[in-house]
Amino acid sequence: MSKLSKEAKKRLLIVAAYIITTIAITLLLLPWIRQLSTNDGRIVMKQRVESYGAFAPVIYILLHVFHVIIAFVPGEPIELLGGVLFGTIPGTLYGLLGVIIGTAIVFLLVRKFGRPLVGYFVPEEKIKNHRLFQDENKLEWAVFLLFFIPGTPKDLLTYLVPLTRINPTRYLLIATLARIPSILSSAYIGSSFGQGKYLVSLIAFGITGGIGLIGMLINKHIERKK
Repeated sequence: MSKLSKEAKKRLLIVAAYIITTIAITLLLLPWIRQLSTNDGRIVMKQRVESYGAFAPVIYILLHVFHVIIAFVPGEPIELLGGVLFGTIPGTLYGLLGVIIGTAIVFLLVRKFGRPLVGYFVPEEKIKNHRLFQDENKLEWAVFLLFFIPGTPKDLLTYLVPLTRINPTRYLLIATLARIPSILSSAYIGSSFGQGKYLVSLIAFGITGGIGLIGMLINKHIERKK
């Protein structure tokens, strides 16, 4: 049995870190989920969040900033939590603000340190062959689609896009607009769950999951055509 290459080991570490982080976040959220299963629990949860005042949304926004910068930290549980704690619209707005800040920080870091930094998250071969670097005349359209289509690794894309010649302001605008449907739908599901509307939450989750699966298949199809 041949030894694993350096790139293969790096990928395994990233996958392992992603799985461990997802499990850890789920375990941390379980007590909250149990509490939200009763009406009294939801009232207590709302009072607890309100007791933090302005710090509650600030902490939530920082969670989003963290997950964008770390890249392998899953954002979906955080987006759902925003809907549970703040409702659909506030949860979406706070989530978008956190994503904008995190994306801007990553952009500045990549523009300063270049490929060596990106190499910690994305294999060099994948950087060279990624569609973003195939036709820069269609760069902005490609960025929008990649951030818009469900199932694409959006937080890894935040490390790839700054390697192109895209304008920073236009990039932040495009990436933010493209992410609205994903964050909005997650916040809606979380809000429905937090209000005890489990059937609505389950249906919305099923629809979103189905769209996400289709997006993943589309992304795989595009990858094969390269």
